[in-house]
Amino acid sequence: MILVLVITTACGTQSSGDGGNSEDFDQPQPDEHRTFTGYIAKLEDDRMLVTENKIEEEEANHEDLDDFGEKAGSAVYFSMDELDGSLIETLSVGDFIEVDHEAIAESYPGQSSALDVRHLDDD
Repeated sequence: MILVLVITTACGTQSSGDGGNSEDFDQPQPDEHRTFTGYIAKLEDDRMLVTENKIEEEEANHEDLDDFGEKAGSAVYFSMDELDGSLIETLSVGDFIEVDHEAIAESYPGQSSALDVRHLDDD
């Protein structure tokens, strides 16, 4: 009887280590900037593929994900729905850019929405 009481009591005493507010742990705050820097590997009507490493346009089809991942490194498809049309017109395959974006879906390539894009010098 005492053993059952000890087990039942122990089950309700687990601590998350952060004061019980674990759902917000390590989540970016609303005003934090999320950025991704890379090369435009592919442009489509409403999205672009940006890769960590510069790859050839024909390699951007990523039919073999293992081979693509080795060449491209990190890669994210960004929806361009939130971007101004005049900004989209300045984008070309091969451009080195920095993208402000929303959260990235954990897939490969990742998926997110671009909020802003800046061209960078490719040194």
